[in-house]
Amino acid sequence: ALAPAAVEAADRLLRAGLLDAYLSPADRVRFEEAGAMAQVWRARAASLFRVEIPAEAATGQIHRYAAELGLPSAAAVASIDGQPLVFHALSLRADGSPVPIVNSDEGFDLLFGQPSAADLDLYIGGIMRPFPAGLMTDVGLLVANGAFVDKAMQARFSPAAYHGAVVWSWQQALLAAGLARQIGRTDLPAPVRRKLQAAQTVLWRAIAATRAVQSSELWSWTYRDGRYQVVPFGAGKADVDESNAAQLWSTVYLAVQPPVR
Repeated sequence: ALAPAAVEAADRLLRAGLLDAYLSPADRVRFEEAGAMAQVWRARAASLFRVEIPAEAATGQIHRYAAELGLPSAAAVASIDGQPLVFHALSLRADGSPVPIVNSDEGFDLLFGQPSAADLDLYIGGIMRPFPAGLMTDVGLLVANGAFVDKAMQARFSPAAYHGAVVWSWQQALLAAGLARQIGRTDLPAPVRRKLQAAQTVLWRAIAATRAVQSSELWSWTYRDGRYQVVPFGAGKADVDESNAAQLWSTVYLAVQPPVR
């Protein structure tokens, strides 16, 4: 979603004449293609990343992954409600098949795009379900969920992995800003708006619960005494790195504020 948004921005700059002083004739020819390129990307790319897992298979994978991580699975399984689990993959393999890792990148389209009502329903369903069906925990939105890949791949996206089942503060802020932007639209059906608002409430509850660490680059978690608890990333022996305790981009909450209703 970030790439087509950038291409669309380049097209708008061109149409507004703001690039005229800087473009050679050859540059202008390339920039004239930007609008069409963005349209193709918007129309065709998402389907390449679409993952749909039958309910029975998804339920089994959720139960197994939850057991491995020492988590309850009831809420995650209930969230799919006997329906196929649908989400967008993290990436594509060399053969073009999707890598079925639930991820937080939908936030980019919420902030920079104009998704359809159907797309918004897919995005919110995919990321806001309780982990390990989706990405939501009591201590924040995880950036990746490897419940639906093999064990070798799961090890690369664990709670000890830098880009794994961990919480990145700026990704939460990105989603918060994206939800606010979509809620501000006037062309969405009421049920979709309610789903967006419900997601916003859940997300800000988690942000508030982790206020003490929100300026950190990222954090991990443990599940103990019936709840998720924050663990500084780097504190565990298996952690591949350590978190920057005062990441500049995590000060974004000076601008991204909770909703007032």
